[in-house]
Amino acid sequence: MKSRILFATALISITSFYYCTSEHNQIGSPVDTQKAISVREAYNEQIKNGKFGEEVTVFGRVYDVCQAEGCWFAYEFADSSLVVDFDEQFTVPKNIGKKNLYATGHFYRDTAEIESADSSQPNQQSITVKFLAKGVRFK
Repeated sequence: MKSRILFATALISITSFYYCTSEHNQIGSPVDTQKAISVREAYNEQIKNGKFGEEVTVFGRVYDVCQAEGCWFAYEFADSSLVVDFDEQFTVPKNIGKKNLYATGHFYRDTAEIESADSSQPNQQSITVKFLAKGVRFK
């Protein structure tokens, strides 16, 4: 089991290194910045029109980053944040907080079960909107 975890970690590190170029600060799949729209605009358009799963390139300011592995980041978004993950395909540097970043991917609904404090009551479900990126580019 430990060897599988070690192998997966090494593979992710190698993949991240391979896809990151110093010329464009690119990680993952190519990101066409010419087609980018603001995170807020893309979110409003896709949620309003029910276009979950439709690929889009977004641009925004990073609010927070996973400090354990760089496995997610969050865009500043209204009075909260929008989490961006990568489905374990790559990681981002942990020092990208407050920087502007492009991402290509799609919005999706993430469902989590919340355990009820009362065992006689059914568990509740929490649904949040997230963004699954297949590529990111630093400005």
